[in-house]
Amino acid sequence: MRPSYFNRKMSILRRTFGYTLVAALLLATAQRLPAPISEIESPTPTPEQSIKPKPKRAPKPKPKPEARASATSSVRQQAAKQNRFAGTWVGTMPEVPWGNVATELVVDQTETTMLWQEGATRKGLEKTQLNGNTMEATFFVGGFYERWSLTPKPDGKTASVRLTAYLNDQTAVFHRVAE
Repeated sequence: MRPSYFNRKMSILRRTFGYTLVAALLLATAQRLPAPISEIESPTPTPEQSIKPKPKRAPKPKPKPEARASATSSVRQQAAKQNRFAGTWVGTMPEVPWGNVATELVVDQTETTMLWQEGATRKGLEKTQLNGNTMEATFFVGGFYERWSLTPKPDGKTASVRLTAYLNDQTAVFHRVAE
C-alpha cells in the first residue's frame, strides 16, 4: 500500500510543480501594456495675464573718442596683466639624480591650475598660488613634495622657473610656446 500511495503523491506533486512552472514562465514572458493616458481638464480656465507695456530706457550718452581709446588701452593692459602666467612654458630643468629633464608647465587661462609634464608623462595638476610676481604650485610625487615657481620676465616670452624639492633647488629659463 505504501509504494502505490507514495507514487501517486509524487506524481501529483510533479504535475502540480510542472503546471506551476509553466504558468510562471507564461506570466514572466507576457507583454505588458502601457498605462492608460488620461487627460485632466481643469474645471475653470486660467485667466489671461494682463499685458503691461515695458518701460522705455533712456539712451546712454556716447563717450568721447579720447575716453574710448584710453578705456580700450586700459582693458588691454589689464588683460595682459591677468594673463601674464597663462600658457605653456617649455624648458630643461637640471634635476638630481635624473640630469637635464625636458619639462612643460601649462597654466590654464584662468591662472588657477598648473599642469606639470616631463616629456610625454603627465606628473600632476595642482592649484596655483600667487606670491607677488611669482606663481607657484606644489605637487606630491613619489612620497615627496615638489614646488614649481614661475616668474615671467618683462618680455612676457621667457620666465625664470625654480624647482624646490628633495635634493633639488634648481633654476632654469623657460620659454612660452605660442598656442
